[in-house]
Formats: sequence, C-alpha cells, structure tokens
Amino acid sequence: MAREQNNLHAGAGGDKGTRWQTLWPYLLLFLLALGLRLVYLAQIAEHPVTSILLGDAESYDTWAREIVAQGWIGERTFYQAPLYPYFLALIYTIGGHDLILVRIIQAVIGATSCLLLAGAGSRFFNRSSGLIAGALLAVYPPALFFDLLIQKAVLGMFFMCLLLFLLGQTSERENKPPRPVYWILIGIVLACFALVRENALILVPAIGLWMLTDLRRSGWRPILKQGVLLLLGMAIIFTPVTVRNLLVGGEFVLTTSQFGPNFYIGNNRKATGFYEPLIWDRSDWKFERTDAENLAETALGRELTPNEVSDYWLSKTLADIREAPAAWLQLMAKKWAMTWNAVEISDSESLYAHYHFAPMLGVLGTLLNFGTLLPLAVVGLVFCWPWRHAIRGLIWIWVCFAASVTLFFVFARYRHPMTANMLLFAGTGLSGLVTLLRDKRYLRIAISAALALVAAFLVNWPLISRDKMEAPTYFNIGYELEQRDELDAAKNYYLRSLALVETNTLAHNNLGMVAMKQNRPEDAIEQFRQAVAAKPDNWDARVNLGIVLAQRGDKAAAIAQYKTVLRNEPDYNPTLYYNIACYYAVSGQTAAGMDWLRQAIAHGYDNWELIQSDPDLDNLRKRPEFSTLLPP
Repeated sequence: MAREQNNLHAGAGGDKGTRWQTLWPYLLLFLLALGLRLVYLAQIAEHPVTSILLGDAESYDTWAREIVAQGWIGERTFYQAPLYPYFLALIYTIGGHDLILVRIIQAVIGATSCLLLAGAGSRFFNRSSGLIAGALLAVYPPALFFDLLIQKAVLGMFFMCLLLFLLGQTSERENKPPRPVYWILIGIVLACFALVRENALILVPAIGLWMLTDLRRSGWRPILKQGVLLLLGMAIIFTPVTVRNLLVGGEFVLTTSQFGPNFYIGNNRKATGFYEPLIWDRSDWKFERTDAENLAETALGRELTPNEVSDYWLSKTLADIREAPAAWLQLMAKKWAMTWNAVEISDSESLYAHYHFAPMLGVLGTLLNFGTLLPLAVVGLVFCWPWRHAIRGLIWIWVCFAASVTLFFVFARYRHPMTANMLLFAGTGLSGLVTLLRDKRYLRIAISAALALVAAFLVNWPLISRDKMEAPTYFNIGYELEQRDELDAAKNYYLRSLALVETNTLAHNNLGMVAMKQNRPEDAIEQFRQAVAAKPDNWDARVNLGIVLAQRGDKAAAIAQYKTVLRNEPDYNPTLYYNIACYYAVSGQTAAGMDWLRQAIAHGYDNWELIQSDPDLDNLRKRPEFSTLLPP
C-alpha cells in the first residue's frame, strides 16, 4: 500500500543511531505497560472480583474447561467466537486452571499491543507519534481493565494493533514494494480477529477500498495480487473452522451462527441500543443460545438448524425495520452517538467499579479516558489534514469498525479495538502540537483547539448514566457471593448497587432472598414490595412476596400475588395453581378449589402422591368429581 513520501512531521522516519538507541524507547514502553498491568493486578488480587467470573467470563471459562476435558473438536456448531476459549484451554492444558496465570499472560499480550501500536504509528506518522500512541495505550484505563478481564477484549485489541502494524509495513519506502508475505499475514490476522470479534469482518471491504485508493498509481495487477494474497491468508484460518462446523453441525457456517439473534437484539422494534436478553429475566449466558433456539423453533413449529435459527431472527428484525424505518434510523443514530460517547458501556462488569477496587485505575481514569483522548485525536486529524490521502485508510478502518459496533448493540468492549486508531491520532496530535508551537503556526493551533472543544462537548454529552453502568457489577458480585452463602457480603454489594440505582428491581428481590435466608421475614417483605414497585411485572419478586406473606399467615395477600402472576403469565409455574387450590380448599370454598386444582393439573402439576395425601385438600377429596382428576 503506497504511502506519501513527504514527512507528516519534521524528522518522520529519519531517526538515526545505534541499534540500542533505536530500541531502548520501545523496551521502556513495554516495561511501562507490563508494569502498570501487574500493579493493577496486585491491587485487585485480594478482591472477590478476581475469583468471581461474571457474565461471559464464566461462559468462556466453562467452555475452555470443556475443551480440555472433552476434546478440542467439540460437538456443536460454534455459536460464539471460539478463539478466546481455545486460548484459555491452551493455558489450562499447560498451566492448569489458574486465573492469575491467565491474567499475567494477558498482561504480556496487552503490553505487546502497546509495542505494535507504537510500531504502526512510527510507520504511518513518525517515531515520536508512534511512541506517544503506544504510551497512551499503556496507561489507558480501559486497556488495563480489559487486558486483565477473563474476556476476549485483550485479543481484540492485540489483533487490531497487529493489523495496523502490518498495514504500516505495506507502505512503500524508497520506492521498494512491500513483500507479498505481508498481505498473507494481514489475511491471517483479519481471520483471527474475526474469530474473536465477528464484526471485524467489516474490515475486509474496508481494506479492499483502501487498496483501491492506489488504483490510479499502481494499476489493477498489484491490487488484485494483494487481494488474492489477503484472501489466501484468511482461508488458512477459516478453512479448518468452517470444515469443523460442517462436520459437527452438518451445514456451512463460516465462523459462528449468532448473527441473527445479535442483530435482532440490537435492531428490533423495542431495541434501546443496549443489550437486552430475548427473555427479560434470562440475561445469563447459559440461556443465550437455548432461548434463541427455543423461541425460533416454537414460532416455526419445528426443529431448526443453527443457520435456520439465525435466519429466523434476521428475518424477524428486517420485518421490524420495514414496518418502522424512521424509528430504526433514529435508533441507529442513537447507537452511533453511544459508540462515540465518553461513558464505557458495560455488561456484567464495569470499569467504573474497578476504579474503586484499584486506586491506580481511578486516578488514571480521571485524566485519560475516551472523553479526553478523542478530542486530542481530533487535533491529530487536523494536523494531518494536508496529508489526508496518506492516512485515509486509518480513518476508514476507524469509521468502519465504529459502524460495525453500531449495527448491533453497544458495549465498551465491542468498541475497544477501535480506540487503537483513536490513540494513533491522539499521539500525532500531541506530537503535532509541539511542531505547530515550534513553527508558530497559531492559526492551525486555534482551528485544532476549536474543533477539539466541539468534539469534547459532543463526546462528553451526558447520554448515558455512569451509575447505571456501575451498579450491575455490584449486583453480579453480590449474586455470586450469595450463591456461596456469604450472605452478609452479598447484602453489602446489593446495597452498593441500590445506592447507585434505587429502582434496581433485581437488587431489591435478591436482598429479599438474603433476608429470607437470614430469617428476617419483615425485611424480606419490604424488599420484595420495593422490587414489585420498581417493576410490577417482576413475577419472581411477586411470587417471593407471596411465599413470605403465606409463611407469615397472610395467605389471602399471598394468593392475590399468585393470581396477579398467573393472569399475566399463565404458564409461570403450575405449583401456584396448586397453592391457590389448597387455599380455597382449606377455607371451605371447594368449588373454587376444584377449579384451581384442575388448572394446576392442566398446566403440568403431576405430584399425584401429594394430591392424594395433602391434608389441605381433604375437603376436595370428599367431592365425587375428585377421583376423575386422578390418572387411571
């Protein structure tokens, strides 16, 4: 890929000196990046968050252990991107199930990403810009956070930095064309990137268009050769994955089969731009694939293959878009703004919670965040504008990756790889400011400052609540501690979640569960009432409230809660019908009791031994029609 031979900065690409003088800044950069990540690890090492796996982290860990125990091929078509679980499985095979070891290895990978970004910046801009970009990534709080999570974001950033580094190597120097092997390597990296983040496939046409910018200078033949070599590199990685999917699933699936459900979550008529599970209270990773399959098969009335499940959700989404195109465009505009907003949108585990767990991260986060570095990147774009044809490919990759995030739903870890591009321009912005000041080019400085202020205003607009991003982390930690019977600790984390979002219905419900386990029924009733007040259709909270009310002797109030649930969710649980039948039987309303018992049986209640022996049903067993309810 051709590069303008004029220097973007004075001295670009012209540094001289011994080999050591050339390499020592990069060694220091690596040590800085690795050291900060290890300090961060030391600060959170004793915190429960290091031993608790939240959300997808638990799914990747479970998947990796299954690979180690059951074999590397597996039995089903890949639903989620597989490379990170296989990466974990390799570590577990060599070093055992040691999550600290995983985090140390990921810290090394994160530090290597800083080196690669510095190398890319040195190639596209100059050495000082590259080193600044690498240093910014070394100290960037989201990068430290994601590098140590049991999450695939660390590999996503690594492959983006490696991709940018390799693309930098394709720029011509001294009129020497790049070696063909670089394009094969770029294809391999793109395919690996897609096996971590499927939306990275959008970079294939993005790079293709970048190639075409050289058409007038190079002609068709070199570009076609580059394209063929790139596709060859991708085929080296994709072929075994696709063949594996074909062998175990019986159909062609290039990488994974979750495109349809993910597209639906991000674009259906009720979509908000955030992740919303297909079933409201089933956001746990254990339900993600099965819910998508079950809902699709129920709707179509037959068993479906993975591709058919994906197609069902895709067609359902497209139907929603066709019915309300204006609303969908508004949603896309909102997601585009969310993608570029300063707030790091979290799912199971929030960066902002880790600000409290690791003081170093909190200090860095006040100074270096998306909201401060994007305006600095705008300065870099302004500085580079006279040479925009030399770096338009970087801009194109940046914008295309942002568009691929917007196409689905927005998470900070989904957009994280594109911050590599942002930091390249932020690095050249800092370096460029020095050059402009030295050359007394005050008009360019004023234009840069004005545009940076506009960018700062837009990116820091309060579109998203940081508190709402942080609160789920405390809830999730509390839930895991509750499962371990560490009830006092769980209660404290639930309360921390409620301190941020008072209407958190799940936190109120779980505080009620903790109170029940600690034999504090009055506290439990209060928490369940607040859960229902915050979300009247929280059926679990209503049932729990009914259970405690019944235990306290207020059975009429309990039955009222059960009836509310069943009016709205008739198939919620057949035991509720049975409990109502018992209430009416004991109170002497045998006709109503018989009716509710019939409904219990019709909805699947089949504990015949209890039906025939439960003293609460004595009055019903005296009725002649009771025997007709029993199985022959």
